[in-house]
Amino acid sequence: MATPATKPTPLDRALGIHHVAENIDTLVQLGEEIVTNAPSGKNPCCAWDAGSLSRRLSANQASPHHTILLDMGGTHTKVATKTLDGGWALLFDHLNDWFEPKRDPSLPLLQGFFRTLVAEVVSALPSLRTSGLPLRVGVIWSNQIKTKRFSTGTTTGVTGIVHGYQSGGYRKGEWFLKGIHNGDDIGALLLSEFTHGGIPPEVLLLGNDTLFTLFAVPGAHAGVVMSSGGNCTLVGTSNTDRDELYNSELGGMFMLPESLLSAGDHAFAKSRNLSSLSLEELSAGNWFPQMVTAHIVTAAKLPEGANLSVIADALQKGDVTINNRSLCDLISGESATFESFPPEAKAVLRDLVVMLVERAANLAGILTYLSVIRQLKAGEKRALVSLDSSMGRYFPGYFEILKRSVARITPLNHVVEVTLVHPIELTGGGDISVPLQGAALALAAQ
Repeated sequence: MATPATKPTPLDRALGIHHVAENIDTLVQLGEEIVTNAPSGKNPCCAWDAGSLSRRLSANQASPHHTILLDMGGTHTKVATKTLDGGWALLFDHLNDWFEPKRDPSLPLLQGFFRTLVAEVVSALPSLRTSGLPLRVGVIWSNQIKTKRFSTGTTTGVTGIVHGYQSGGYRKGEWFLKGIHNGDDIGALLLSEFTHGGIPPEVLLLGNDTLFTLFAVPGAHAGVVMSSGGNCTLVGTSNTDRDELYNSELGGMFMLPESLLSAGDHAFAKSRNLSSLSLEELSAGNWFPQMVTAHIVTAAKLPEGANLSVIADALQKGDVTINNRSLCDLISGESATFESFPPEAKAVLRDLVVMLVERAANLAGILTYLSVIRQLKAGEKRALVSLDSSMGRYFPGYFEILKRSVARITPLNHVVEVTLVHPIELTGGGDISVPLQGAALALAAQ
């Protein structure tokens, strides 16, 4: 049975933060039901969106080729290459708005964006046209798609079909996505623009960051992302889809029982006009400062949290704001953000943040375990998880607690190993993200 790693403090008890740690088994059972129901769509369930790739890559590496890796995010687009000698280079990292004035206004927006993007790629790496080597392209698409394998005779790979455009799958609002429709083939359009630019690829793979995170660790059974948001892959285990990858959207679709939420969580949900909260909203970075703020303000009204009133007042007046960096520094004892507050207030605040980080890591551990539970149930005794987590890289103690959580949950005679992968920092600035690393390995094995 899973047990809490840290004894709850009086303030923790008063708020109810401990409810998660004391009900890990209940959450695992609920998560297992959600994952089990995914293929059928029976509620409660998560997504079961085919990634159109197998987790088992070919052992035969491709002959020499150019590799172009495109990461199209909500605000900017990064393009990297893995050089022929195995090194890495960042070709450019532009805000999406950089491309807009350079597009051909006679073209539809997405086509115009892709044409400008390809032209910039060729400008940054002219040898694509002159070396005579084949090209392979990996694309991280940050919006909702349904993937499928394709072959044109000259190009093979995986494309993505627009999905969920009117139901929240494209809510980030990129300028080049205005006017697209469900059913549009993103990969086909991008392929046509590479061909128009004179560099048709022999392989094109399009997918989301979670799928490519799996490939960043050779032999991994799952890929988990716990950074700004939380998500994981699931893997098929039947005779018809064994080792096939699926995107689960589990972090956002695993709604936590109301009885396990703390008083601060209820205030946090109310501030966002929500009636329930998902696992990723309490364990990932995008919402963490706002969630912590809600706990500070709520705790300051309780006798156990009275020392926090001065910080709560400052937050409500806008005299101080918190972010993930300041919270990491606070745990490490180096935060200038809270320097002006009394020592007793800072001490209580630090204890509160540590408890919230521990809870977040426990929830991330549940997500990590659930990413491989289907494979464990199907007979795997040992599973390896590739984890991309800025929360794990930056928050003191987060990754260690996550690993302990996974170990407590994992049944006897089974092992779930978690590898925290780091971006590759480049000498000239910038980095190669974990999904980009995985995309390059996946391309080389096609």
